[in-house]
Amino acid sequence: MKRKIIKIGVLMGIAAISLCVAACTQADDDSGSVGTRITFSTGDGAFLNGEKSITLVADDNGKVSVDESPVCDGHAFVGWFNGNKQYDENASYSSSCTFTAQYVSGNTDEVYAALFDEHSTVSIDINMSDAEWKKLDNDYSEFNAKNSKSPIYRMADYVTIGIDDGNAKLNYYYEEVGVRMKGNTSRHNFYGDDGFYNNVHMKLSFKQTFDDKDDGYKESELKKWDDEEARTARKNRMLGGMEKIDIKYNSTGDETYVREMYAMKLFRENGVIAPKVTLCSVTALEKDTAKRNLGLYRIHECIDEAFIARNVEEQVGDLWKCTYTKTGAADMTNNGLDSKIGVEDELKGKFYSYDKKTNKKKDKVTGLRDFSSMRNFISAVNTDGADFSKYLDTEQFAKFEALNYLLGNPDCIRNNYNNYYLYFRKSDGKAIIIPYDYDRCLGLTYQWNPTGSASMYLEPYTRRIAATDGSQANPIYKGLICKGAPTDSGSTLMKYRSNLLTLLGSTQLSVATFNAYKDNYKSRYSQYVVQAINSNALAFDNNKYGNVPYSTYMQTKLDTLKKNIDNYR
Repeated sequence: MKRKIIKIGVLMGIAAISLCVAACTQADDDSGSVGTRITFSTGDGAFLNGEKSITLVADDNGKVSVDESPVCDGHAFVGWFNGNKQYDENASYSSSCTFTAQYVSGNTDEVYAALFDEHSTVSIDINMSDAEWKKLDNDYSEFNAKNSKSPIYRMADYVTIGIDDGNAKLNYYYEEVGVRMKGNTSRHNFYGDDGFYNNVHMKLSFKQTFDDKDDGYKESELKKWDDEEARTARKNRMLGGMEKIDIKYNSTGDETYVREMYAMKLFRENGVIAPKVTLCSVTALEKDTAKRNLGLYRIHECIDEAFIARNVEEQVGDLWKCTYTKTGAADMTNNGLDSKIGVEDELKGKFYSYDKKTNKKKDKVTGLRDFSSMRNFISAVNTDGADFSKYLDTEQFAKFEALNYLLGNPDCIRNNYNNYYLYFRKSDGKAIIIPYDYDRCLGLTYQWNPTGSASMYLEPYTRRIAATDGSQANPIYKGLICKGAPTDSGSTLMKYRSNLLTLLGSTQLSVATFNAYKDNYKSRYSQYVVQAINSNALAFDNNKYGNVPYSTYMQTKLDTLKKNIDNYR
């Protein structure tokens, strides 16, 4: 039966209005009341076409079927309700009534937990116009020509994050979401006149207002806000307590899809603060006409002020992103330090090895930013005879490095002076290391294998660094865990050794444990790699890019460790 839809605005008179708010009566049998009208009101939301309600005429059996779900910014639709009674498409209704949409917020701890739960299935659908995709692609070309990276967020009309926890799937709807490229060497052109032809890492911002020239917009591109209250709400909008998320495609050809995720899981399970990561399928509107399957991506929790407040302390201290940039390596030495410390400004092409991420406002009197936490730390750890425990949480460092060694990432703080955050706790001023960007760990060698053997034969106390085959320059490593560091019973090196022995005896690194973790995701996501665009169409367990299998990598790495566990002098 073709349903009859009556827009509520067409209904006339007081009788019609009261008819819509009358209580629903469910028929005892299949004989409905002729002319029964059921109104579906979207409440605080709306249908995608902007309508606030629809009214349907029941069939001869008193049944109606509504096939549209409303949306409400920052929320997920959970059902139609008349009081405590939920709409049931299989029920017969004998009197006209109204059902009102109910929603749940996307900004709750429960949403955060469900998003990263290992048994949830997650999807992201990006509805962005052809014009905005082309702007994003052109941003890369324009800034790359200037040896810089575009920070400009382009506007997706809306993004839907679907989370299925095994009981039900909820689709969290966010309108006007900022989308920009993410990464360094991974950036490239990806969208043309025919649509998508490649994948890129992206950052999604739920708080973007698109009205600030300082964000790189032209005057003609600035959004005009008529409602300041709505703008403030946008600035405070989050997904599960997160202002932004990173989504990254499988750029290293990992046939398991989960090695970086597993690395972060291992860090967290062994007492190291690390971002959460999960898989998701990604679709996007292409050429304003159809959805395109972009394949499997990883969702990465961003390391920012919200992350620190959630995982470390509510009063947020100084957070620094430490990377190998055009100003040099983040090697913790005094070499070229003045040019290495700052606050990144991609619009002006300014990048720093130590990029301050919190507490970065300029002093109202001096007009200067406070970089003393990093300057004082680097000065202290480069002092002869330094007591590192005064400046660094050495217990945490020993835990971090034990896992970092076994993960074999050649692009980390130890091996390339890259890809880590340093956070100075407000509580005691001590620094802790927060890892990120481990997409080259546990045997991933596609396109870059500086040791020639996936770092499998590097010894636990070596002063060699993997990326350049050079000698360790970082004073923290030289002073705490490399050969020549103190080896007394309470030393950091001995704590590091003890942590390595614990991991040797753990099942966390076993092939069976890893495969069970991988197969859990494979069972739910393998379908999404089929017919994805070319660079992300790698099937689970199809090692087409020649990465070292996890089993080979881990067995060899553990053998290297066993042989050298006492070779610290």
